Amino acid sequence: MAQRAVPSPSIDFRDRLLIDRHSSVLSRLSLRRQASLANPASADATIWNTFRTLAQMDPAVWIPELMGLGRLRSVPSPRDLRGGISLTLWKRVKPPAERLLWLQRQVLRGAVKPPVGRLRRGRVVPLSNLRAELKQRARSRLPLEDPVEVDVIVKCPLSVLFVVIPSPGDTPEKPAESDASRTHLLRLVDAGLSYAETRSRARSQPVSFSLLILARGSVTEEAWGEAMRGLTRSEARLRNSLPHRENLDPSVLTGNLGVASWSAFEAMLKKLRRRTTDELESALLSRLLRPESLPAPPAGR
Repeated sequence: MAQRAVPSPSIDFRDRLLIDRHSSVLSRLSLRRQASLANPASADATIWNTFRTLAQMDPAVWIPELMGLGRLRSVPSPRDLRGGISLTLWKRVKPPAERLLWLQRQVLRGAVKPPVGRLRRGRVVPLSNLRAELKQRARSRLPLEDPVEVDVIVKCPLSVLFVVIPSPGDTPEKPAESDASRTHLLRLVDAGLSYAETRSRARSQPVSFSLLILARGSVTEEAWGEAMRGLTRSEARLRNSLPHRENLDPSVLTGNLGVASWSAFEAMLKKLRRRTTDELESALLSRLLRPESLPAPPAGR
């Protein structure tokens, strides 16, 4: 979730964190992310507080509830969740190697059109220049597509869940810098499938992938929902959108892409607090759900 960080030297970003303030993870974050955590206009502190709190709880209690918000079908079983989970925030996931190879070949053939209208020094860069620059990068064997950042990755023994909280400018149709047909949604799906495939090879058993969008506004929720339905409505369209995946089985995405509102997520947290009988979980959720602790993240509309 790319956000423009506003440095605030007078505020230690740890002052805005409710949990794991001295985690070694924080010291490894980029300066941009640390500044964003300190920025009251950013949602990052809320994301940290919320998901690091959930990570302290029984995953069998909250993961099915979370996935249920998006009506995702590949919910881990209680037995699977007993194997434990791992939760990572703000990870940059590389596109699959086969995508980069396919893109390199297509660029050298002149078959890829980068998005028009890119500004440089206040002027629009001609399309011919953009294509020439792409070809030069392809000849030099430089990556032609950047990693995609995922707000939350929940890894279970037999499943992977990507949770993305889009900022106002993160539309599902936003094109990649190198390829106008490569949308932000496609990059997330492709990276997620590749991430699950890597874990599947390491474990020698199938690992499913799911994507949940937590939208901070009705317009954002509608846009992402429509984009997901459009992508999976036709098997032919899905295959055409991921041409480097020659053996793609469209059924792996059926029911595994979902969207929910941030308000529904907050309601889920409140329900968890009412239902829990664990004193520690109750205390953690009560602290998280104080109005001053869980402000609504900034919304587009």
